[in-house]
Amino acid sequence: MPPAWAERVARRLRRGARAVADPGPGDAVPAAPRVVVVTDSTSCLTPADAAAWGIDVVPLDVAADAERFRDGVDLSPGDLAALLASGRRVTTSQPPPAAFTTAYEAAAARGAAEVVSVHLSGELSGTVRAAGLAAQLAPLPVHVVDSRSAGLGLGFAALAAAEAARGTVWGPADGESVAGAAEQVGRSTAAWFVVDSLDHLRRGGRLSAAAAAFGNVLGLRPVLALHDGKIEVAERVRTRRAARDRLHALALAEVERRGARAVRVGVQHLGRAEVAAEVAERLRSAAGVDEVLVREVGAVLGGHLGVGALAVTVTDR
Repeated sequence: MPPAWAERVARRLRRGARAVADPGPGDAVPAAPRVVVVTDSTSCLTPADAAAWGIDVVPLDVAADAERFRDGVDLSPGDLAALLASGRRVTTSQPPPAAFTTAYEAAAARGAAEVVSVHLSGELSGTVRAAGLAAQLAPLPVHVVDSRSAGLGLGFAALAAAEAARGTVWGPADGESVAGAAEQVGRSTAAWFVVDSLDHLRRGGRLSAAAAAFGNVLGLRPVLALHDGKIEVAERVRTRRAARDRLHALALAEVERRGARAVRVGVQHLGRAEVAAEVAERLRSAAGVDEVLVREVGAVLGGHLGVGALAVTVTDR
């Protein structure tokens, strides 16, 4: 029996497919939302997710030697794994402001009155600053939100914004309230992850050389945390299985502290689909959470984490 989340997304996708089909004579064209939500490709949202929730995704850039790719457009997680396995040096970069300008102009052309643009932590990337520069020249008001998060922490913040953008029985939403919903969820993120090697994070400047070196001594496997937009070493364990169990325990304790009905939970991975599914099922069973979203990280996050990465994320609903 698929989880309730999957059933709801499937229904949304079916409705979306009918809505975007070529209209026949006399068919009404669906009205554009008043507030359009934009995020970036580090949100771990698939194209189907974005379509179901009405979110526009701007891809970050990935380079492998002289070749350049757009995260999620020209380069999939599987493609990235192949590049890393081949020994090619992979680097990432934020989109230029022009990429956000294009997204904002497209929203305006569809009839949007405002945009809420929700992005990767400014402590990890200049993406949110590029979005802010583009917002200054946009043809409509743009509210830029630093989620202080990444991966599904960002994805859940974008989802909260998309849900708020639908408005309430009292009337349509405004950009300020939609941005507030995204900011609150992003800042509520609790996220922990483990990687097979800290070298990718060290080379990318997301983890200090001292922390990376200490994490590698004595065969210890660090459990990393994303705290207030920054990556920190939270704990150290000895084996891959112990690390997996610790991720489960940390997420379970967080869900129990907040209440299962008050949170969204996600599991992310790169090249470890079966392990991620196992962790998600354990959380569903132990915490009573029926909506555990499992997603593979995109090429940009994967380039910093490496194959074998596994993460759990808990945010406010």
